[in-house]
Amino acid sequence: MANTSLRKASLQSMEAEIESLLKSLENLKSDASDESLKTLKSLKGNAENALRHSRSLLSDAYEEVKVKTRETGIATRDYAQQHPWTTTGVAVGALGLLAAYLLCKRSR
Repeated sequence: MANTSLRKASLQSMEAEIESLLKSLENLKSDASDESLKTLKSLKGNAENALRHSRSLLSDAYEEVKVKTRETGIATRDYAQQHPWTTTGVAVGALGLLAAYLLCKRSR
């Protein structure tokens, strides 16, 4: 009989240890989930900051290209108005090169 009561006590002790272990594992899982969420939020914040910075850089680059393109267009128009025959010669030469390229490509 004493042996049976020792087994019961031992089983109850083991059950209590297992339940304690399960609770500890649940707490660990919860803590890990919280830590993962914090890390994920941090990563998301960093990605959003990088995206904002990239958009700012692209916006600045776009504005610079837009200004340079406008200046180039104005300079080209002014040159064409000041030198119409040179501009016509360059345009005809470019068309001739394009036609020669297309004819050579077609004959192959």
